[in-house]
Amino acid sequence: MVKGLQFSLFSVKELSEKLKTKEISPVDLIDRCFDRISKFNPSLNAFITVVDEKDAYNDARIAEKEIAQGNYRGPLHGIPFSIKDIIYAKGIRCTAGSKIMSENFPKFDATSIKRMKDEGAILLGTNNLNEFASGITGVNQFYGNTKNPWKMSRISGGSSSGCAVAVSTGMALTCIGTDTGGSVRVPSSLCGVVGLKPSYGRISKYGIVPLAPSLDHVGCITRCVWDAAAVLECISGWDPSDQTSSHKKVPQYTKIIENSNFEGMSIGVPKDYFFSYVDSEVESLFYRFLESLVSLGYKVLDMDLRNTQRYCNTWRDIRYAEASEVHKLWFKTRMEDYSEEVRDMLIRGTKISAVDYIHAKRIINEELKKEFLTILHEKFDLVVVPTTIISAPRFDELMTIDIGGTVLQTRDALLRNSILFNSIGFPAVSIPVGLTKDNMPVGVQIIGPPFTEGKILSVAYNYECESRKANFIPPYPFSS
Repeated sequence: MVKGLQFSLFSVKELSEKLKTKEISPVDLIDRCFDRISKFNPSLNAFITVVDEKDAYNDARIAEKEIAQGNYRGPLHGIPFSIKDIIYAKGIRCTAGSKIMSENFPKFDATSIKRMKDEGAILLGTNNLNEFASGITGVNQFYGNTKNPWKMSRISGGSSSGCAVAVSTGMALTCIGTDTGGSVRVPSSLCGVVGLKPSYGRISKYGIVPLAPSLDHVGCITRCVWDAAAVLECISGWDPSDQTSSHKKVPQYTKIIENSNFEGMSIGVPKDYFFSYVDSEVESLFYRFLESLVSLGYKVLDMDLRNTQRYCNTWRDIRYAEASEVHKLWFKTRMEDYSEEVRDMLIRGTKISAVDYIHAKRIINEELKKEFLTILHEKFDLVVVPTTIISAPRFDELMTIDIGGTVLQTRDALLRNSILFNSIGFPAVSIPVGLTKDNMPVGVQIIGPPFTEGKILSVAYNYECESRKANFIPPYPFSS
């Protein structure tokens, strides 16, 4: 048995090694996760549905027997995980955080979930989210708000709110989520965990309730970078059920980050737009992070951008228009079953003309994506920016927030630094880099060209190892 710190707060990397050597068993991990769910979920509201414990224990005993017999499948074998309640798992209620889907029981597993199960991972349940993944705060009028374990008066971020909180507190060891404008990275930043949004098409979206299909990405939330690499390695790859999934070969990401540091790479810091309203403490921690990169042998240089004024409007037009199309039938027949916030967004989407939608797509492909591809081909290898320009707002700051005397819409402030990388489909990983004076986590994004997850994860892993800043643990009682 692991001594000291509760082993449900260890990383998958640490625990998988102990599972392989039979120092602990999958049953031990299930015990601890269910215990923590029982203790903490009533106050944090991270789960909407928890699986029947008998099923999870049965899966754990099967994994234990397989490992004992030498049939070890890999680092996710026997690892408990959870999923955002917008992803299908056979027989487990999937509500999408909505009233409309409150009694929806899928008859099949999403491709990403099937791949996790095939590797021996054990499903614990589904995590809370903004209704239909249509928000960034973790607020849900139907299933309750998810609270930040670092300070329960603060929001968790969203829409993968319950995922970040579950992983942060050890209720789950990893979680599969979705990211349309920052929904994996933002809550990860606000809750002090790692959030990976890979390249568009890297992971199949089959079996996932769509929000805006051309912006939707499947990602993961983990305690450390190695864990994210292991999950990505497991769930990536071509899927004939999703024609947007890529045929590109899936690398061994865990081997890449362990054996390659990419020292000497040029890393660009775009000052325009991403730092226009950034909180001073977030900025200070970001520049401390840059100093660490320089000490590791990376070249950190300023970079200039031209089209920053187009980031928000192009993403918003596509996001709202596509969501309105997805919800067209329900919007006609069940309008009263949406929350006011989501209903208003869908109405806004119906007012976006086909001309404006096509124009936004053209700007993204011909200007924004092209500019970043050129920059990352000719001048820089990667880009780094703060994940969010603020740490977690209080619940009384849901509408607006004051940043150094400038009042912004809270939604816009939280999404500001993440939406572009959904629009252009580039991979981005958010890692925790420090705490503010009032003990709230701050994250930084590392971004690369399409299908360079190995590079961005390697830089993140090297920083994490050298700075010893893996495993940010919330305060008592969640650290107990």
